[in-house]
Amino acid sequence: MKTIRNGSFICIAALFFLFPCGNLSYGQSGLQTLQEEEAQGVPEETASLTALRGIIQIMEEIQGQIAVKKNELAGITEQEQRIEIIKEIEKLKEHLNTSRENFEEIATGLDLKMFDAKPQKRFEWKEEVHVLIGPIINELKSVTARPRLIENLRTQVAYHEKKIQFVKNALRNIQEFTALVQDEMLKKQLIALEHEWYNKGKQCSTELTIAKYQLAEKESEKKSLLESSQKLVKGFFKSRGKNFIFSIIAFFSVFFLLRYIHRYVYRSSSVYKSVKHSFYVRLAEVFYHIATFVGATSALLIVLYISGDWVLLGLAFIFIFGMIWTAKQTLPRFYGQCKLLLNLGTVRENERVIYNGLPWRVASLNLYTYLVNPELKGGVLRLPIRELEGIRSRQFHKDEPWFPSKENDWVILADGTLGNVVIQTPEIVKLLVIGGSDKTYSTVEFLQQKPINISTVFCLHITFGVDYQHQAISTSEIPGILREIILKELSKSGYEKDINSIVVEFKEAGPSSLNYSILANFSGRVARDYYKLSRAIQKIAVDACNKHGWTIPFTQITLHSAEKPQPKRV
Repeated sequence: MKTIRNGSFICIAALFFLFPCGNLSYGQSGLQTLQEEEAQGVPEETASLTALRGIIQIMEEIQGQIAVKKNELAGITEQEQRIEIIKEIEKLKEHLNTSRENFEEIATGLDLKMFDAKPQKRFEWKEEVHVLIGPIINELKSVTARPRLIENLRTQVAYHEKKIQFVKNALRNIQEFTALVQDEMLKKQLIALEHEWYNKGKQCSTELTIAKYQLAEKESEKKSLLESSQKLVKGFFKSRGKNFIFSIIAFFSVFFLLRYIHRYVYRSSSVYKSVKHSFYVRLAEVFYHIATFVGATSALLIVLYISGDWVLLGLAFIFIFGMIWTAKQTLPRFYGQCKLLLNLGTVRENERVIYNGLPWRVASLNLYTYLVNPELKGGVLRLPIRELEGIRSRQFHKDEPWFPSKENDWVILADGTLGNVVIQTPEIVKLLVIGGSDKTYSTVEFLQQKPINISTVFCLHITFGVDYQHQAISTSEIPGILREIILKELSKSGYEKDINSIVVEFKEAGPSSLNYSILANFSGRVARDYYKLSRAIQKIAVDACNKHGWTIPFTQITLHSAEKPQPKRV
């Protein structure tokens, strides 16, 4: 009803401006009465009735003016005057029809244009785009009005300066002709022409002066970049900034509220936890994520619609249309992500994947997926679901290792490094090597070194040889004696409790020696002495040879000569 009342005031005021003659004194008094009643807080029903009475008075006055004009038309015979009076009568009839429409709209409280509108038979996309983008273009034009005006004035100054130069050239040429002409009549015509061009130049000079003055005025209004920015920001917040901020607040408020509700249900509801891995719950979550975005966007559009800011609303629609158009190109990708969310894709929850060269367990599959490696410090990765595209998971056995080592384990790498694992994370593995130094590898590089973990148990494999002159006892006596001596000496060195087994076996008859394979198995407690034990066993074997008189042979090379077919031993 308030809208109807305001509309009636506008209609009456417009009619008074259209007919500012003395015959509308009653209407003016009626408008004044309406304004006084508005100021005094007249009830809405009284204001509407007063507006209707004012319109009726205006309609009666217009009809009276039409009757007067028709009487004047009957007494005029000149065609031009008749045409003028007929045009005035037509204008009065248009005003009368407008008043009748306003009367009907106020009386019915409806928009009669909607009643009289005909269904659109054909969609004119150009008109629709013009209606949508027109206010945005007008807003841009208003923002750039001052720079465009300055550029236009500069163009006018250049144009008038060029015209003045053109006039000067014309006057100079006319004066030259006048000086050469002897015929008085021709000279008179040239002087008249010169006077005409002089007036043209004077006019151009005046226009140039005005353009320069206007340009100087506009350029004098030019402010610093900071002041212009401040003015632009202030103007924006006074006009549209408030609507923009409220719409953004509405968007994020609805978005985070819906996300908070989802998180609360996800963490607190025992029923949800019991069925959260089912297909239907996952399907509901997919629709929930879509509804979250749609609801937040709807809140933004509703705020702009209520505020009546068509420019920002149009920009929002254009932005949303652009997003939809872009989504058309990436629809297959979104389809794949939806399959992952539904646990129907190539990666599934509670399965094992290889990501960045490391094994991970898919702990939670959602918009942000959590990957876990229990053997790594900080071994939890939070990834957007798009990072899982192109990766495949598989089921794993409960005894599968997640990393070849743990912290405080001793490992031997392919480059010969023996070290104690100080820390291992998804990015680095740091070893404490013999001597107290730290050696750091990237985690992927550490795996490429094929680490041997000797923290539980390890075995030393040593090859030792004696000379062929001991061939008679090489398989019967030497293996047992050598084993007993190695076991005895290692026990004296404090390794008795850590020796699992020691085996000495005849390995092969080599080119220059009879070789034995010494296999010494130790517990992981002495893993730090891996290389020390290897050297100790070699020393014990040499001491055993010295004690029992077993000769350790040199490497022998056999040379063949063409003149002497018999081989010669060096």
